[in-house]
Order: sequence, then structure tokens, then C-alpha cells
Amino acid sequence: MLQRKLLVLGLMLSCGAANAQWDRIVGSVTSIGEPTERWVSIRGGNTAYLVDVEEGEVKGTLPLSRFSPAVRPHMTQGKIYTYGSYYKRDVYGDLENVLISFDIETASPVGEIPLPVLPAGIGHSGMIALIDERFVGIWNITPAMSVTIVDVINNVAVGEIATPGCAAVYPLGRGFMMPCGDGTIQYITLSDTGTEVSRARSPAFFDVMADPVFDYAVPTGAGWMFVSLEGLVYEATLNGGGVEISEGWTLNPETNGTKDVNGVEFARDDSWRIGGRQAFTYSAEAGLMMTVMHEGGGQETFEKPGKEVWAFNMTTKNRGYRLKMEGDQTVSAVQLTPGNDPLLLLMTSTGLQVHDASTGRKIRDINVSGNLIQNLF
Repeated sequence: MLQRKLLVLGLMLSCGAANAQWDRIVGSVTSIGEPTERWVSIRGGNTAYLVDVEEGEVKGTLPLSRFSPAVRPHMTQGKIYTYGSYYKRDVYGDLENVLISFDIETASPVGEIPLPVLPAGIGHSGMIALIDERFVGIWNITPAMSVTIVDVINNVAVGEIATPGCAAVYPLGRGFMMPCGDGTIQYITLSDTGTEVSRARSPAFFDVMADPVFDYAVPTGAGWMFVSLEGLVYEATLNGGGVEISEGWTLNPETNGTKDVNGVEFARDDSWRIGGRQAFTYSAEAGLMMTVMHEGGGQETFEKPGKEVWAFNMTTKNRGYRLKMEGDQTVSAVQLTPGNDPLLLLMTSTGLQVHDASTGRKIRDINVSGNLIQNLF
């Protein structure tokens, strides 16, 4: 009996010592450094990796929900926003939808704003947007299509704007553009408080049944670039109160004797198609456009990874070079970093590749994978 009491006393003293030891350990938050124009976010699963592609290092990670589509940096606030949808029991139970803010310096969550409407849980950068440095716009499909506007200065959801037949949120000025099922681009202007002031539509420029545009778009500086599944490239801009669409040009023109930037006669490649999860990117500063290309198939292959990346000179609209993947590698996403001398980033089947954008020369591999590459600036 005495031995048993001594054993219990020893365990109690041991546990007390252990607890005291752990009580003395205080967690700390470490700065991940100041982001530059060559930092990007890579969304992979329930994580966003913050990667310095200049140094080839992962600097930090952001915990996301399985329904978070993308992140949206707000550099003047020093924050990164995303939204998350969380079930009480992980995969079932009461559902909570929130806009989450992370501190950029520490990659730590610092705030939440409840969302009254169910967002579209689609892994797509156009599902969330920073509008005029004040509002975050979130696309919903419940199944009705709408956009929730959140005031991130006052940390409150302003309300919901009905957008039937129109998808995504592409910010421009004090408002946002959306491609619509009737072949138009819609622009909605917001007030100082985030409510709708007016909306305008472009003329129809694509047929959703014959040749729809990707709902993914990239900024051009003056507006947004949209590309059709058959490779027609358009720019949507504002002119007064209206939306203008540029005349489309094709990634695969008929052979007409013209030459590319290397002096090689341009030949049509009928069997090649644009595709991928993030199929194209554009740099207004460098005058470059990059596209993910695969061979064969019809429009249903619009998300198929590619075996090549094509580089276009946007002054001449001619192809400059074709970058071929090695061996069995494929590429599903492409991005150009900001600035006059951008890096070309490729998300391949074996990880992230960094290339010189002007020549296509490979610089390094980075051991990180995902399905979406976003610039922080």
C-alpha cells in the first residue's frame, strides 16, 4: 500500500513539474520579412504559400478553408484577405462564412468579418477582388449569382448586389467588371459606402455556345484582358459611362507571310489550343503575354495542362518563342511578376519553375506546388 501511495505521489510531482515546464514556454510570432514585387502566393489545398521567387524560398504559409478560392493582398493596409467557409463538424453541421484578414508581416490571422451570403467555393482568382483600396468584392452562387461587398475600412459587410448571369469580380476604379452569359461585359459602379450606383454593359462580342471566353481574366492597366476558348484575345475598358471591347486578335492567325520578333515567318498551328487552370498572363510594363498551350482536343479541353508555353510580343501580336516542357512534364498555370523585367512563373506537374520572361531561359525550380499563382503587388 505504501509503495502504491509513493508511486502516485511521484506521478503527481512528475506531472506538476512537466506542467510547470510547459507553462514557462511562451509562443512567439516571427516576421517573415517585407514582401517585394517578386513575392507570390501559391494556393495549394488548404494552404497559401508565400514564396519569394527571386530567392527561391517559401517565406510563410496562410491557413485557408477548403472553399477559399484565392487571396487578395491589400498592401497599403499590410494585410491579405481571403474568405473561408467552415462546417462545425469539418464536413457537416452548421456553416460559417467569414472574410479573413492576415497580417502580411507575420502571416498570422488578425481578423474576421461574418459574411451573410454563401460565397462560391471555386479555386479561382476572380472570385474575390479588392476594389478601390476600400472594398472587397466576393462572388456568390446560391444558386443565384450575386456579389457581396465588404467595407474593409469599417470592417462590415455592406450588402449584396444581384448579378444574374454574370460571374467573377474584376476591379476597375470604383467598381468592377464581370463577363456575362449573353456575350457582354458588365460594369457596376459603387458609391462611397459600397452600394450600387449604376451598371453598364458592353456590346455582345462572343457567343457563349460557339466560342465563350474564359471567366478567368488578367489586368491590362487600363482594363481587363479576356481570351476565348478558340484563342481570340480582347481587352475590356471603360469609356465615359460605357464598356468598350477592343477588336479581337487571334493567338493562331492564318499564314500571311508575316514574321515574328525573331524574323521567322509565322505559321499557323491548327492543332494547338490554349488551356490550363491559369491559362494566360500579361505584363503591360514589359509588353508580354504568355499562354499555356496543349495539342489536340476541342473546347472541352480548356482546363487541360499544356506541353508548351507561348510568348507573344504585344506590340506586334506576334509569337516570340515557344517554351517546351521537358519529358513528361506539363504546365497548368502561368504568371508574370510585375515590372519592366518580369520573371515567368510556371506551375508544372513537378513544381514551380522560374524562367527569364524575355528569353524563356530556366532560372530555378522551387519545391512548392498548387493550382493558382498570384502576385502580391
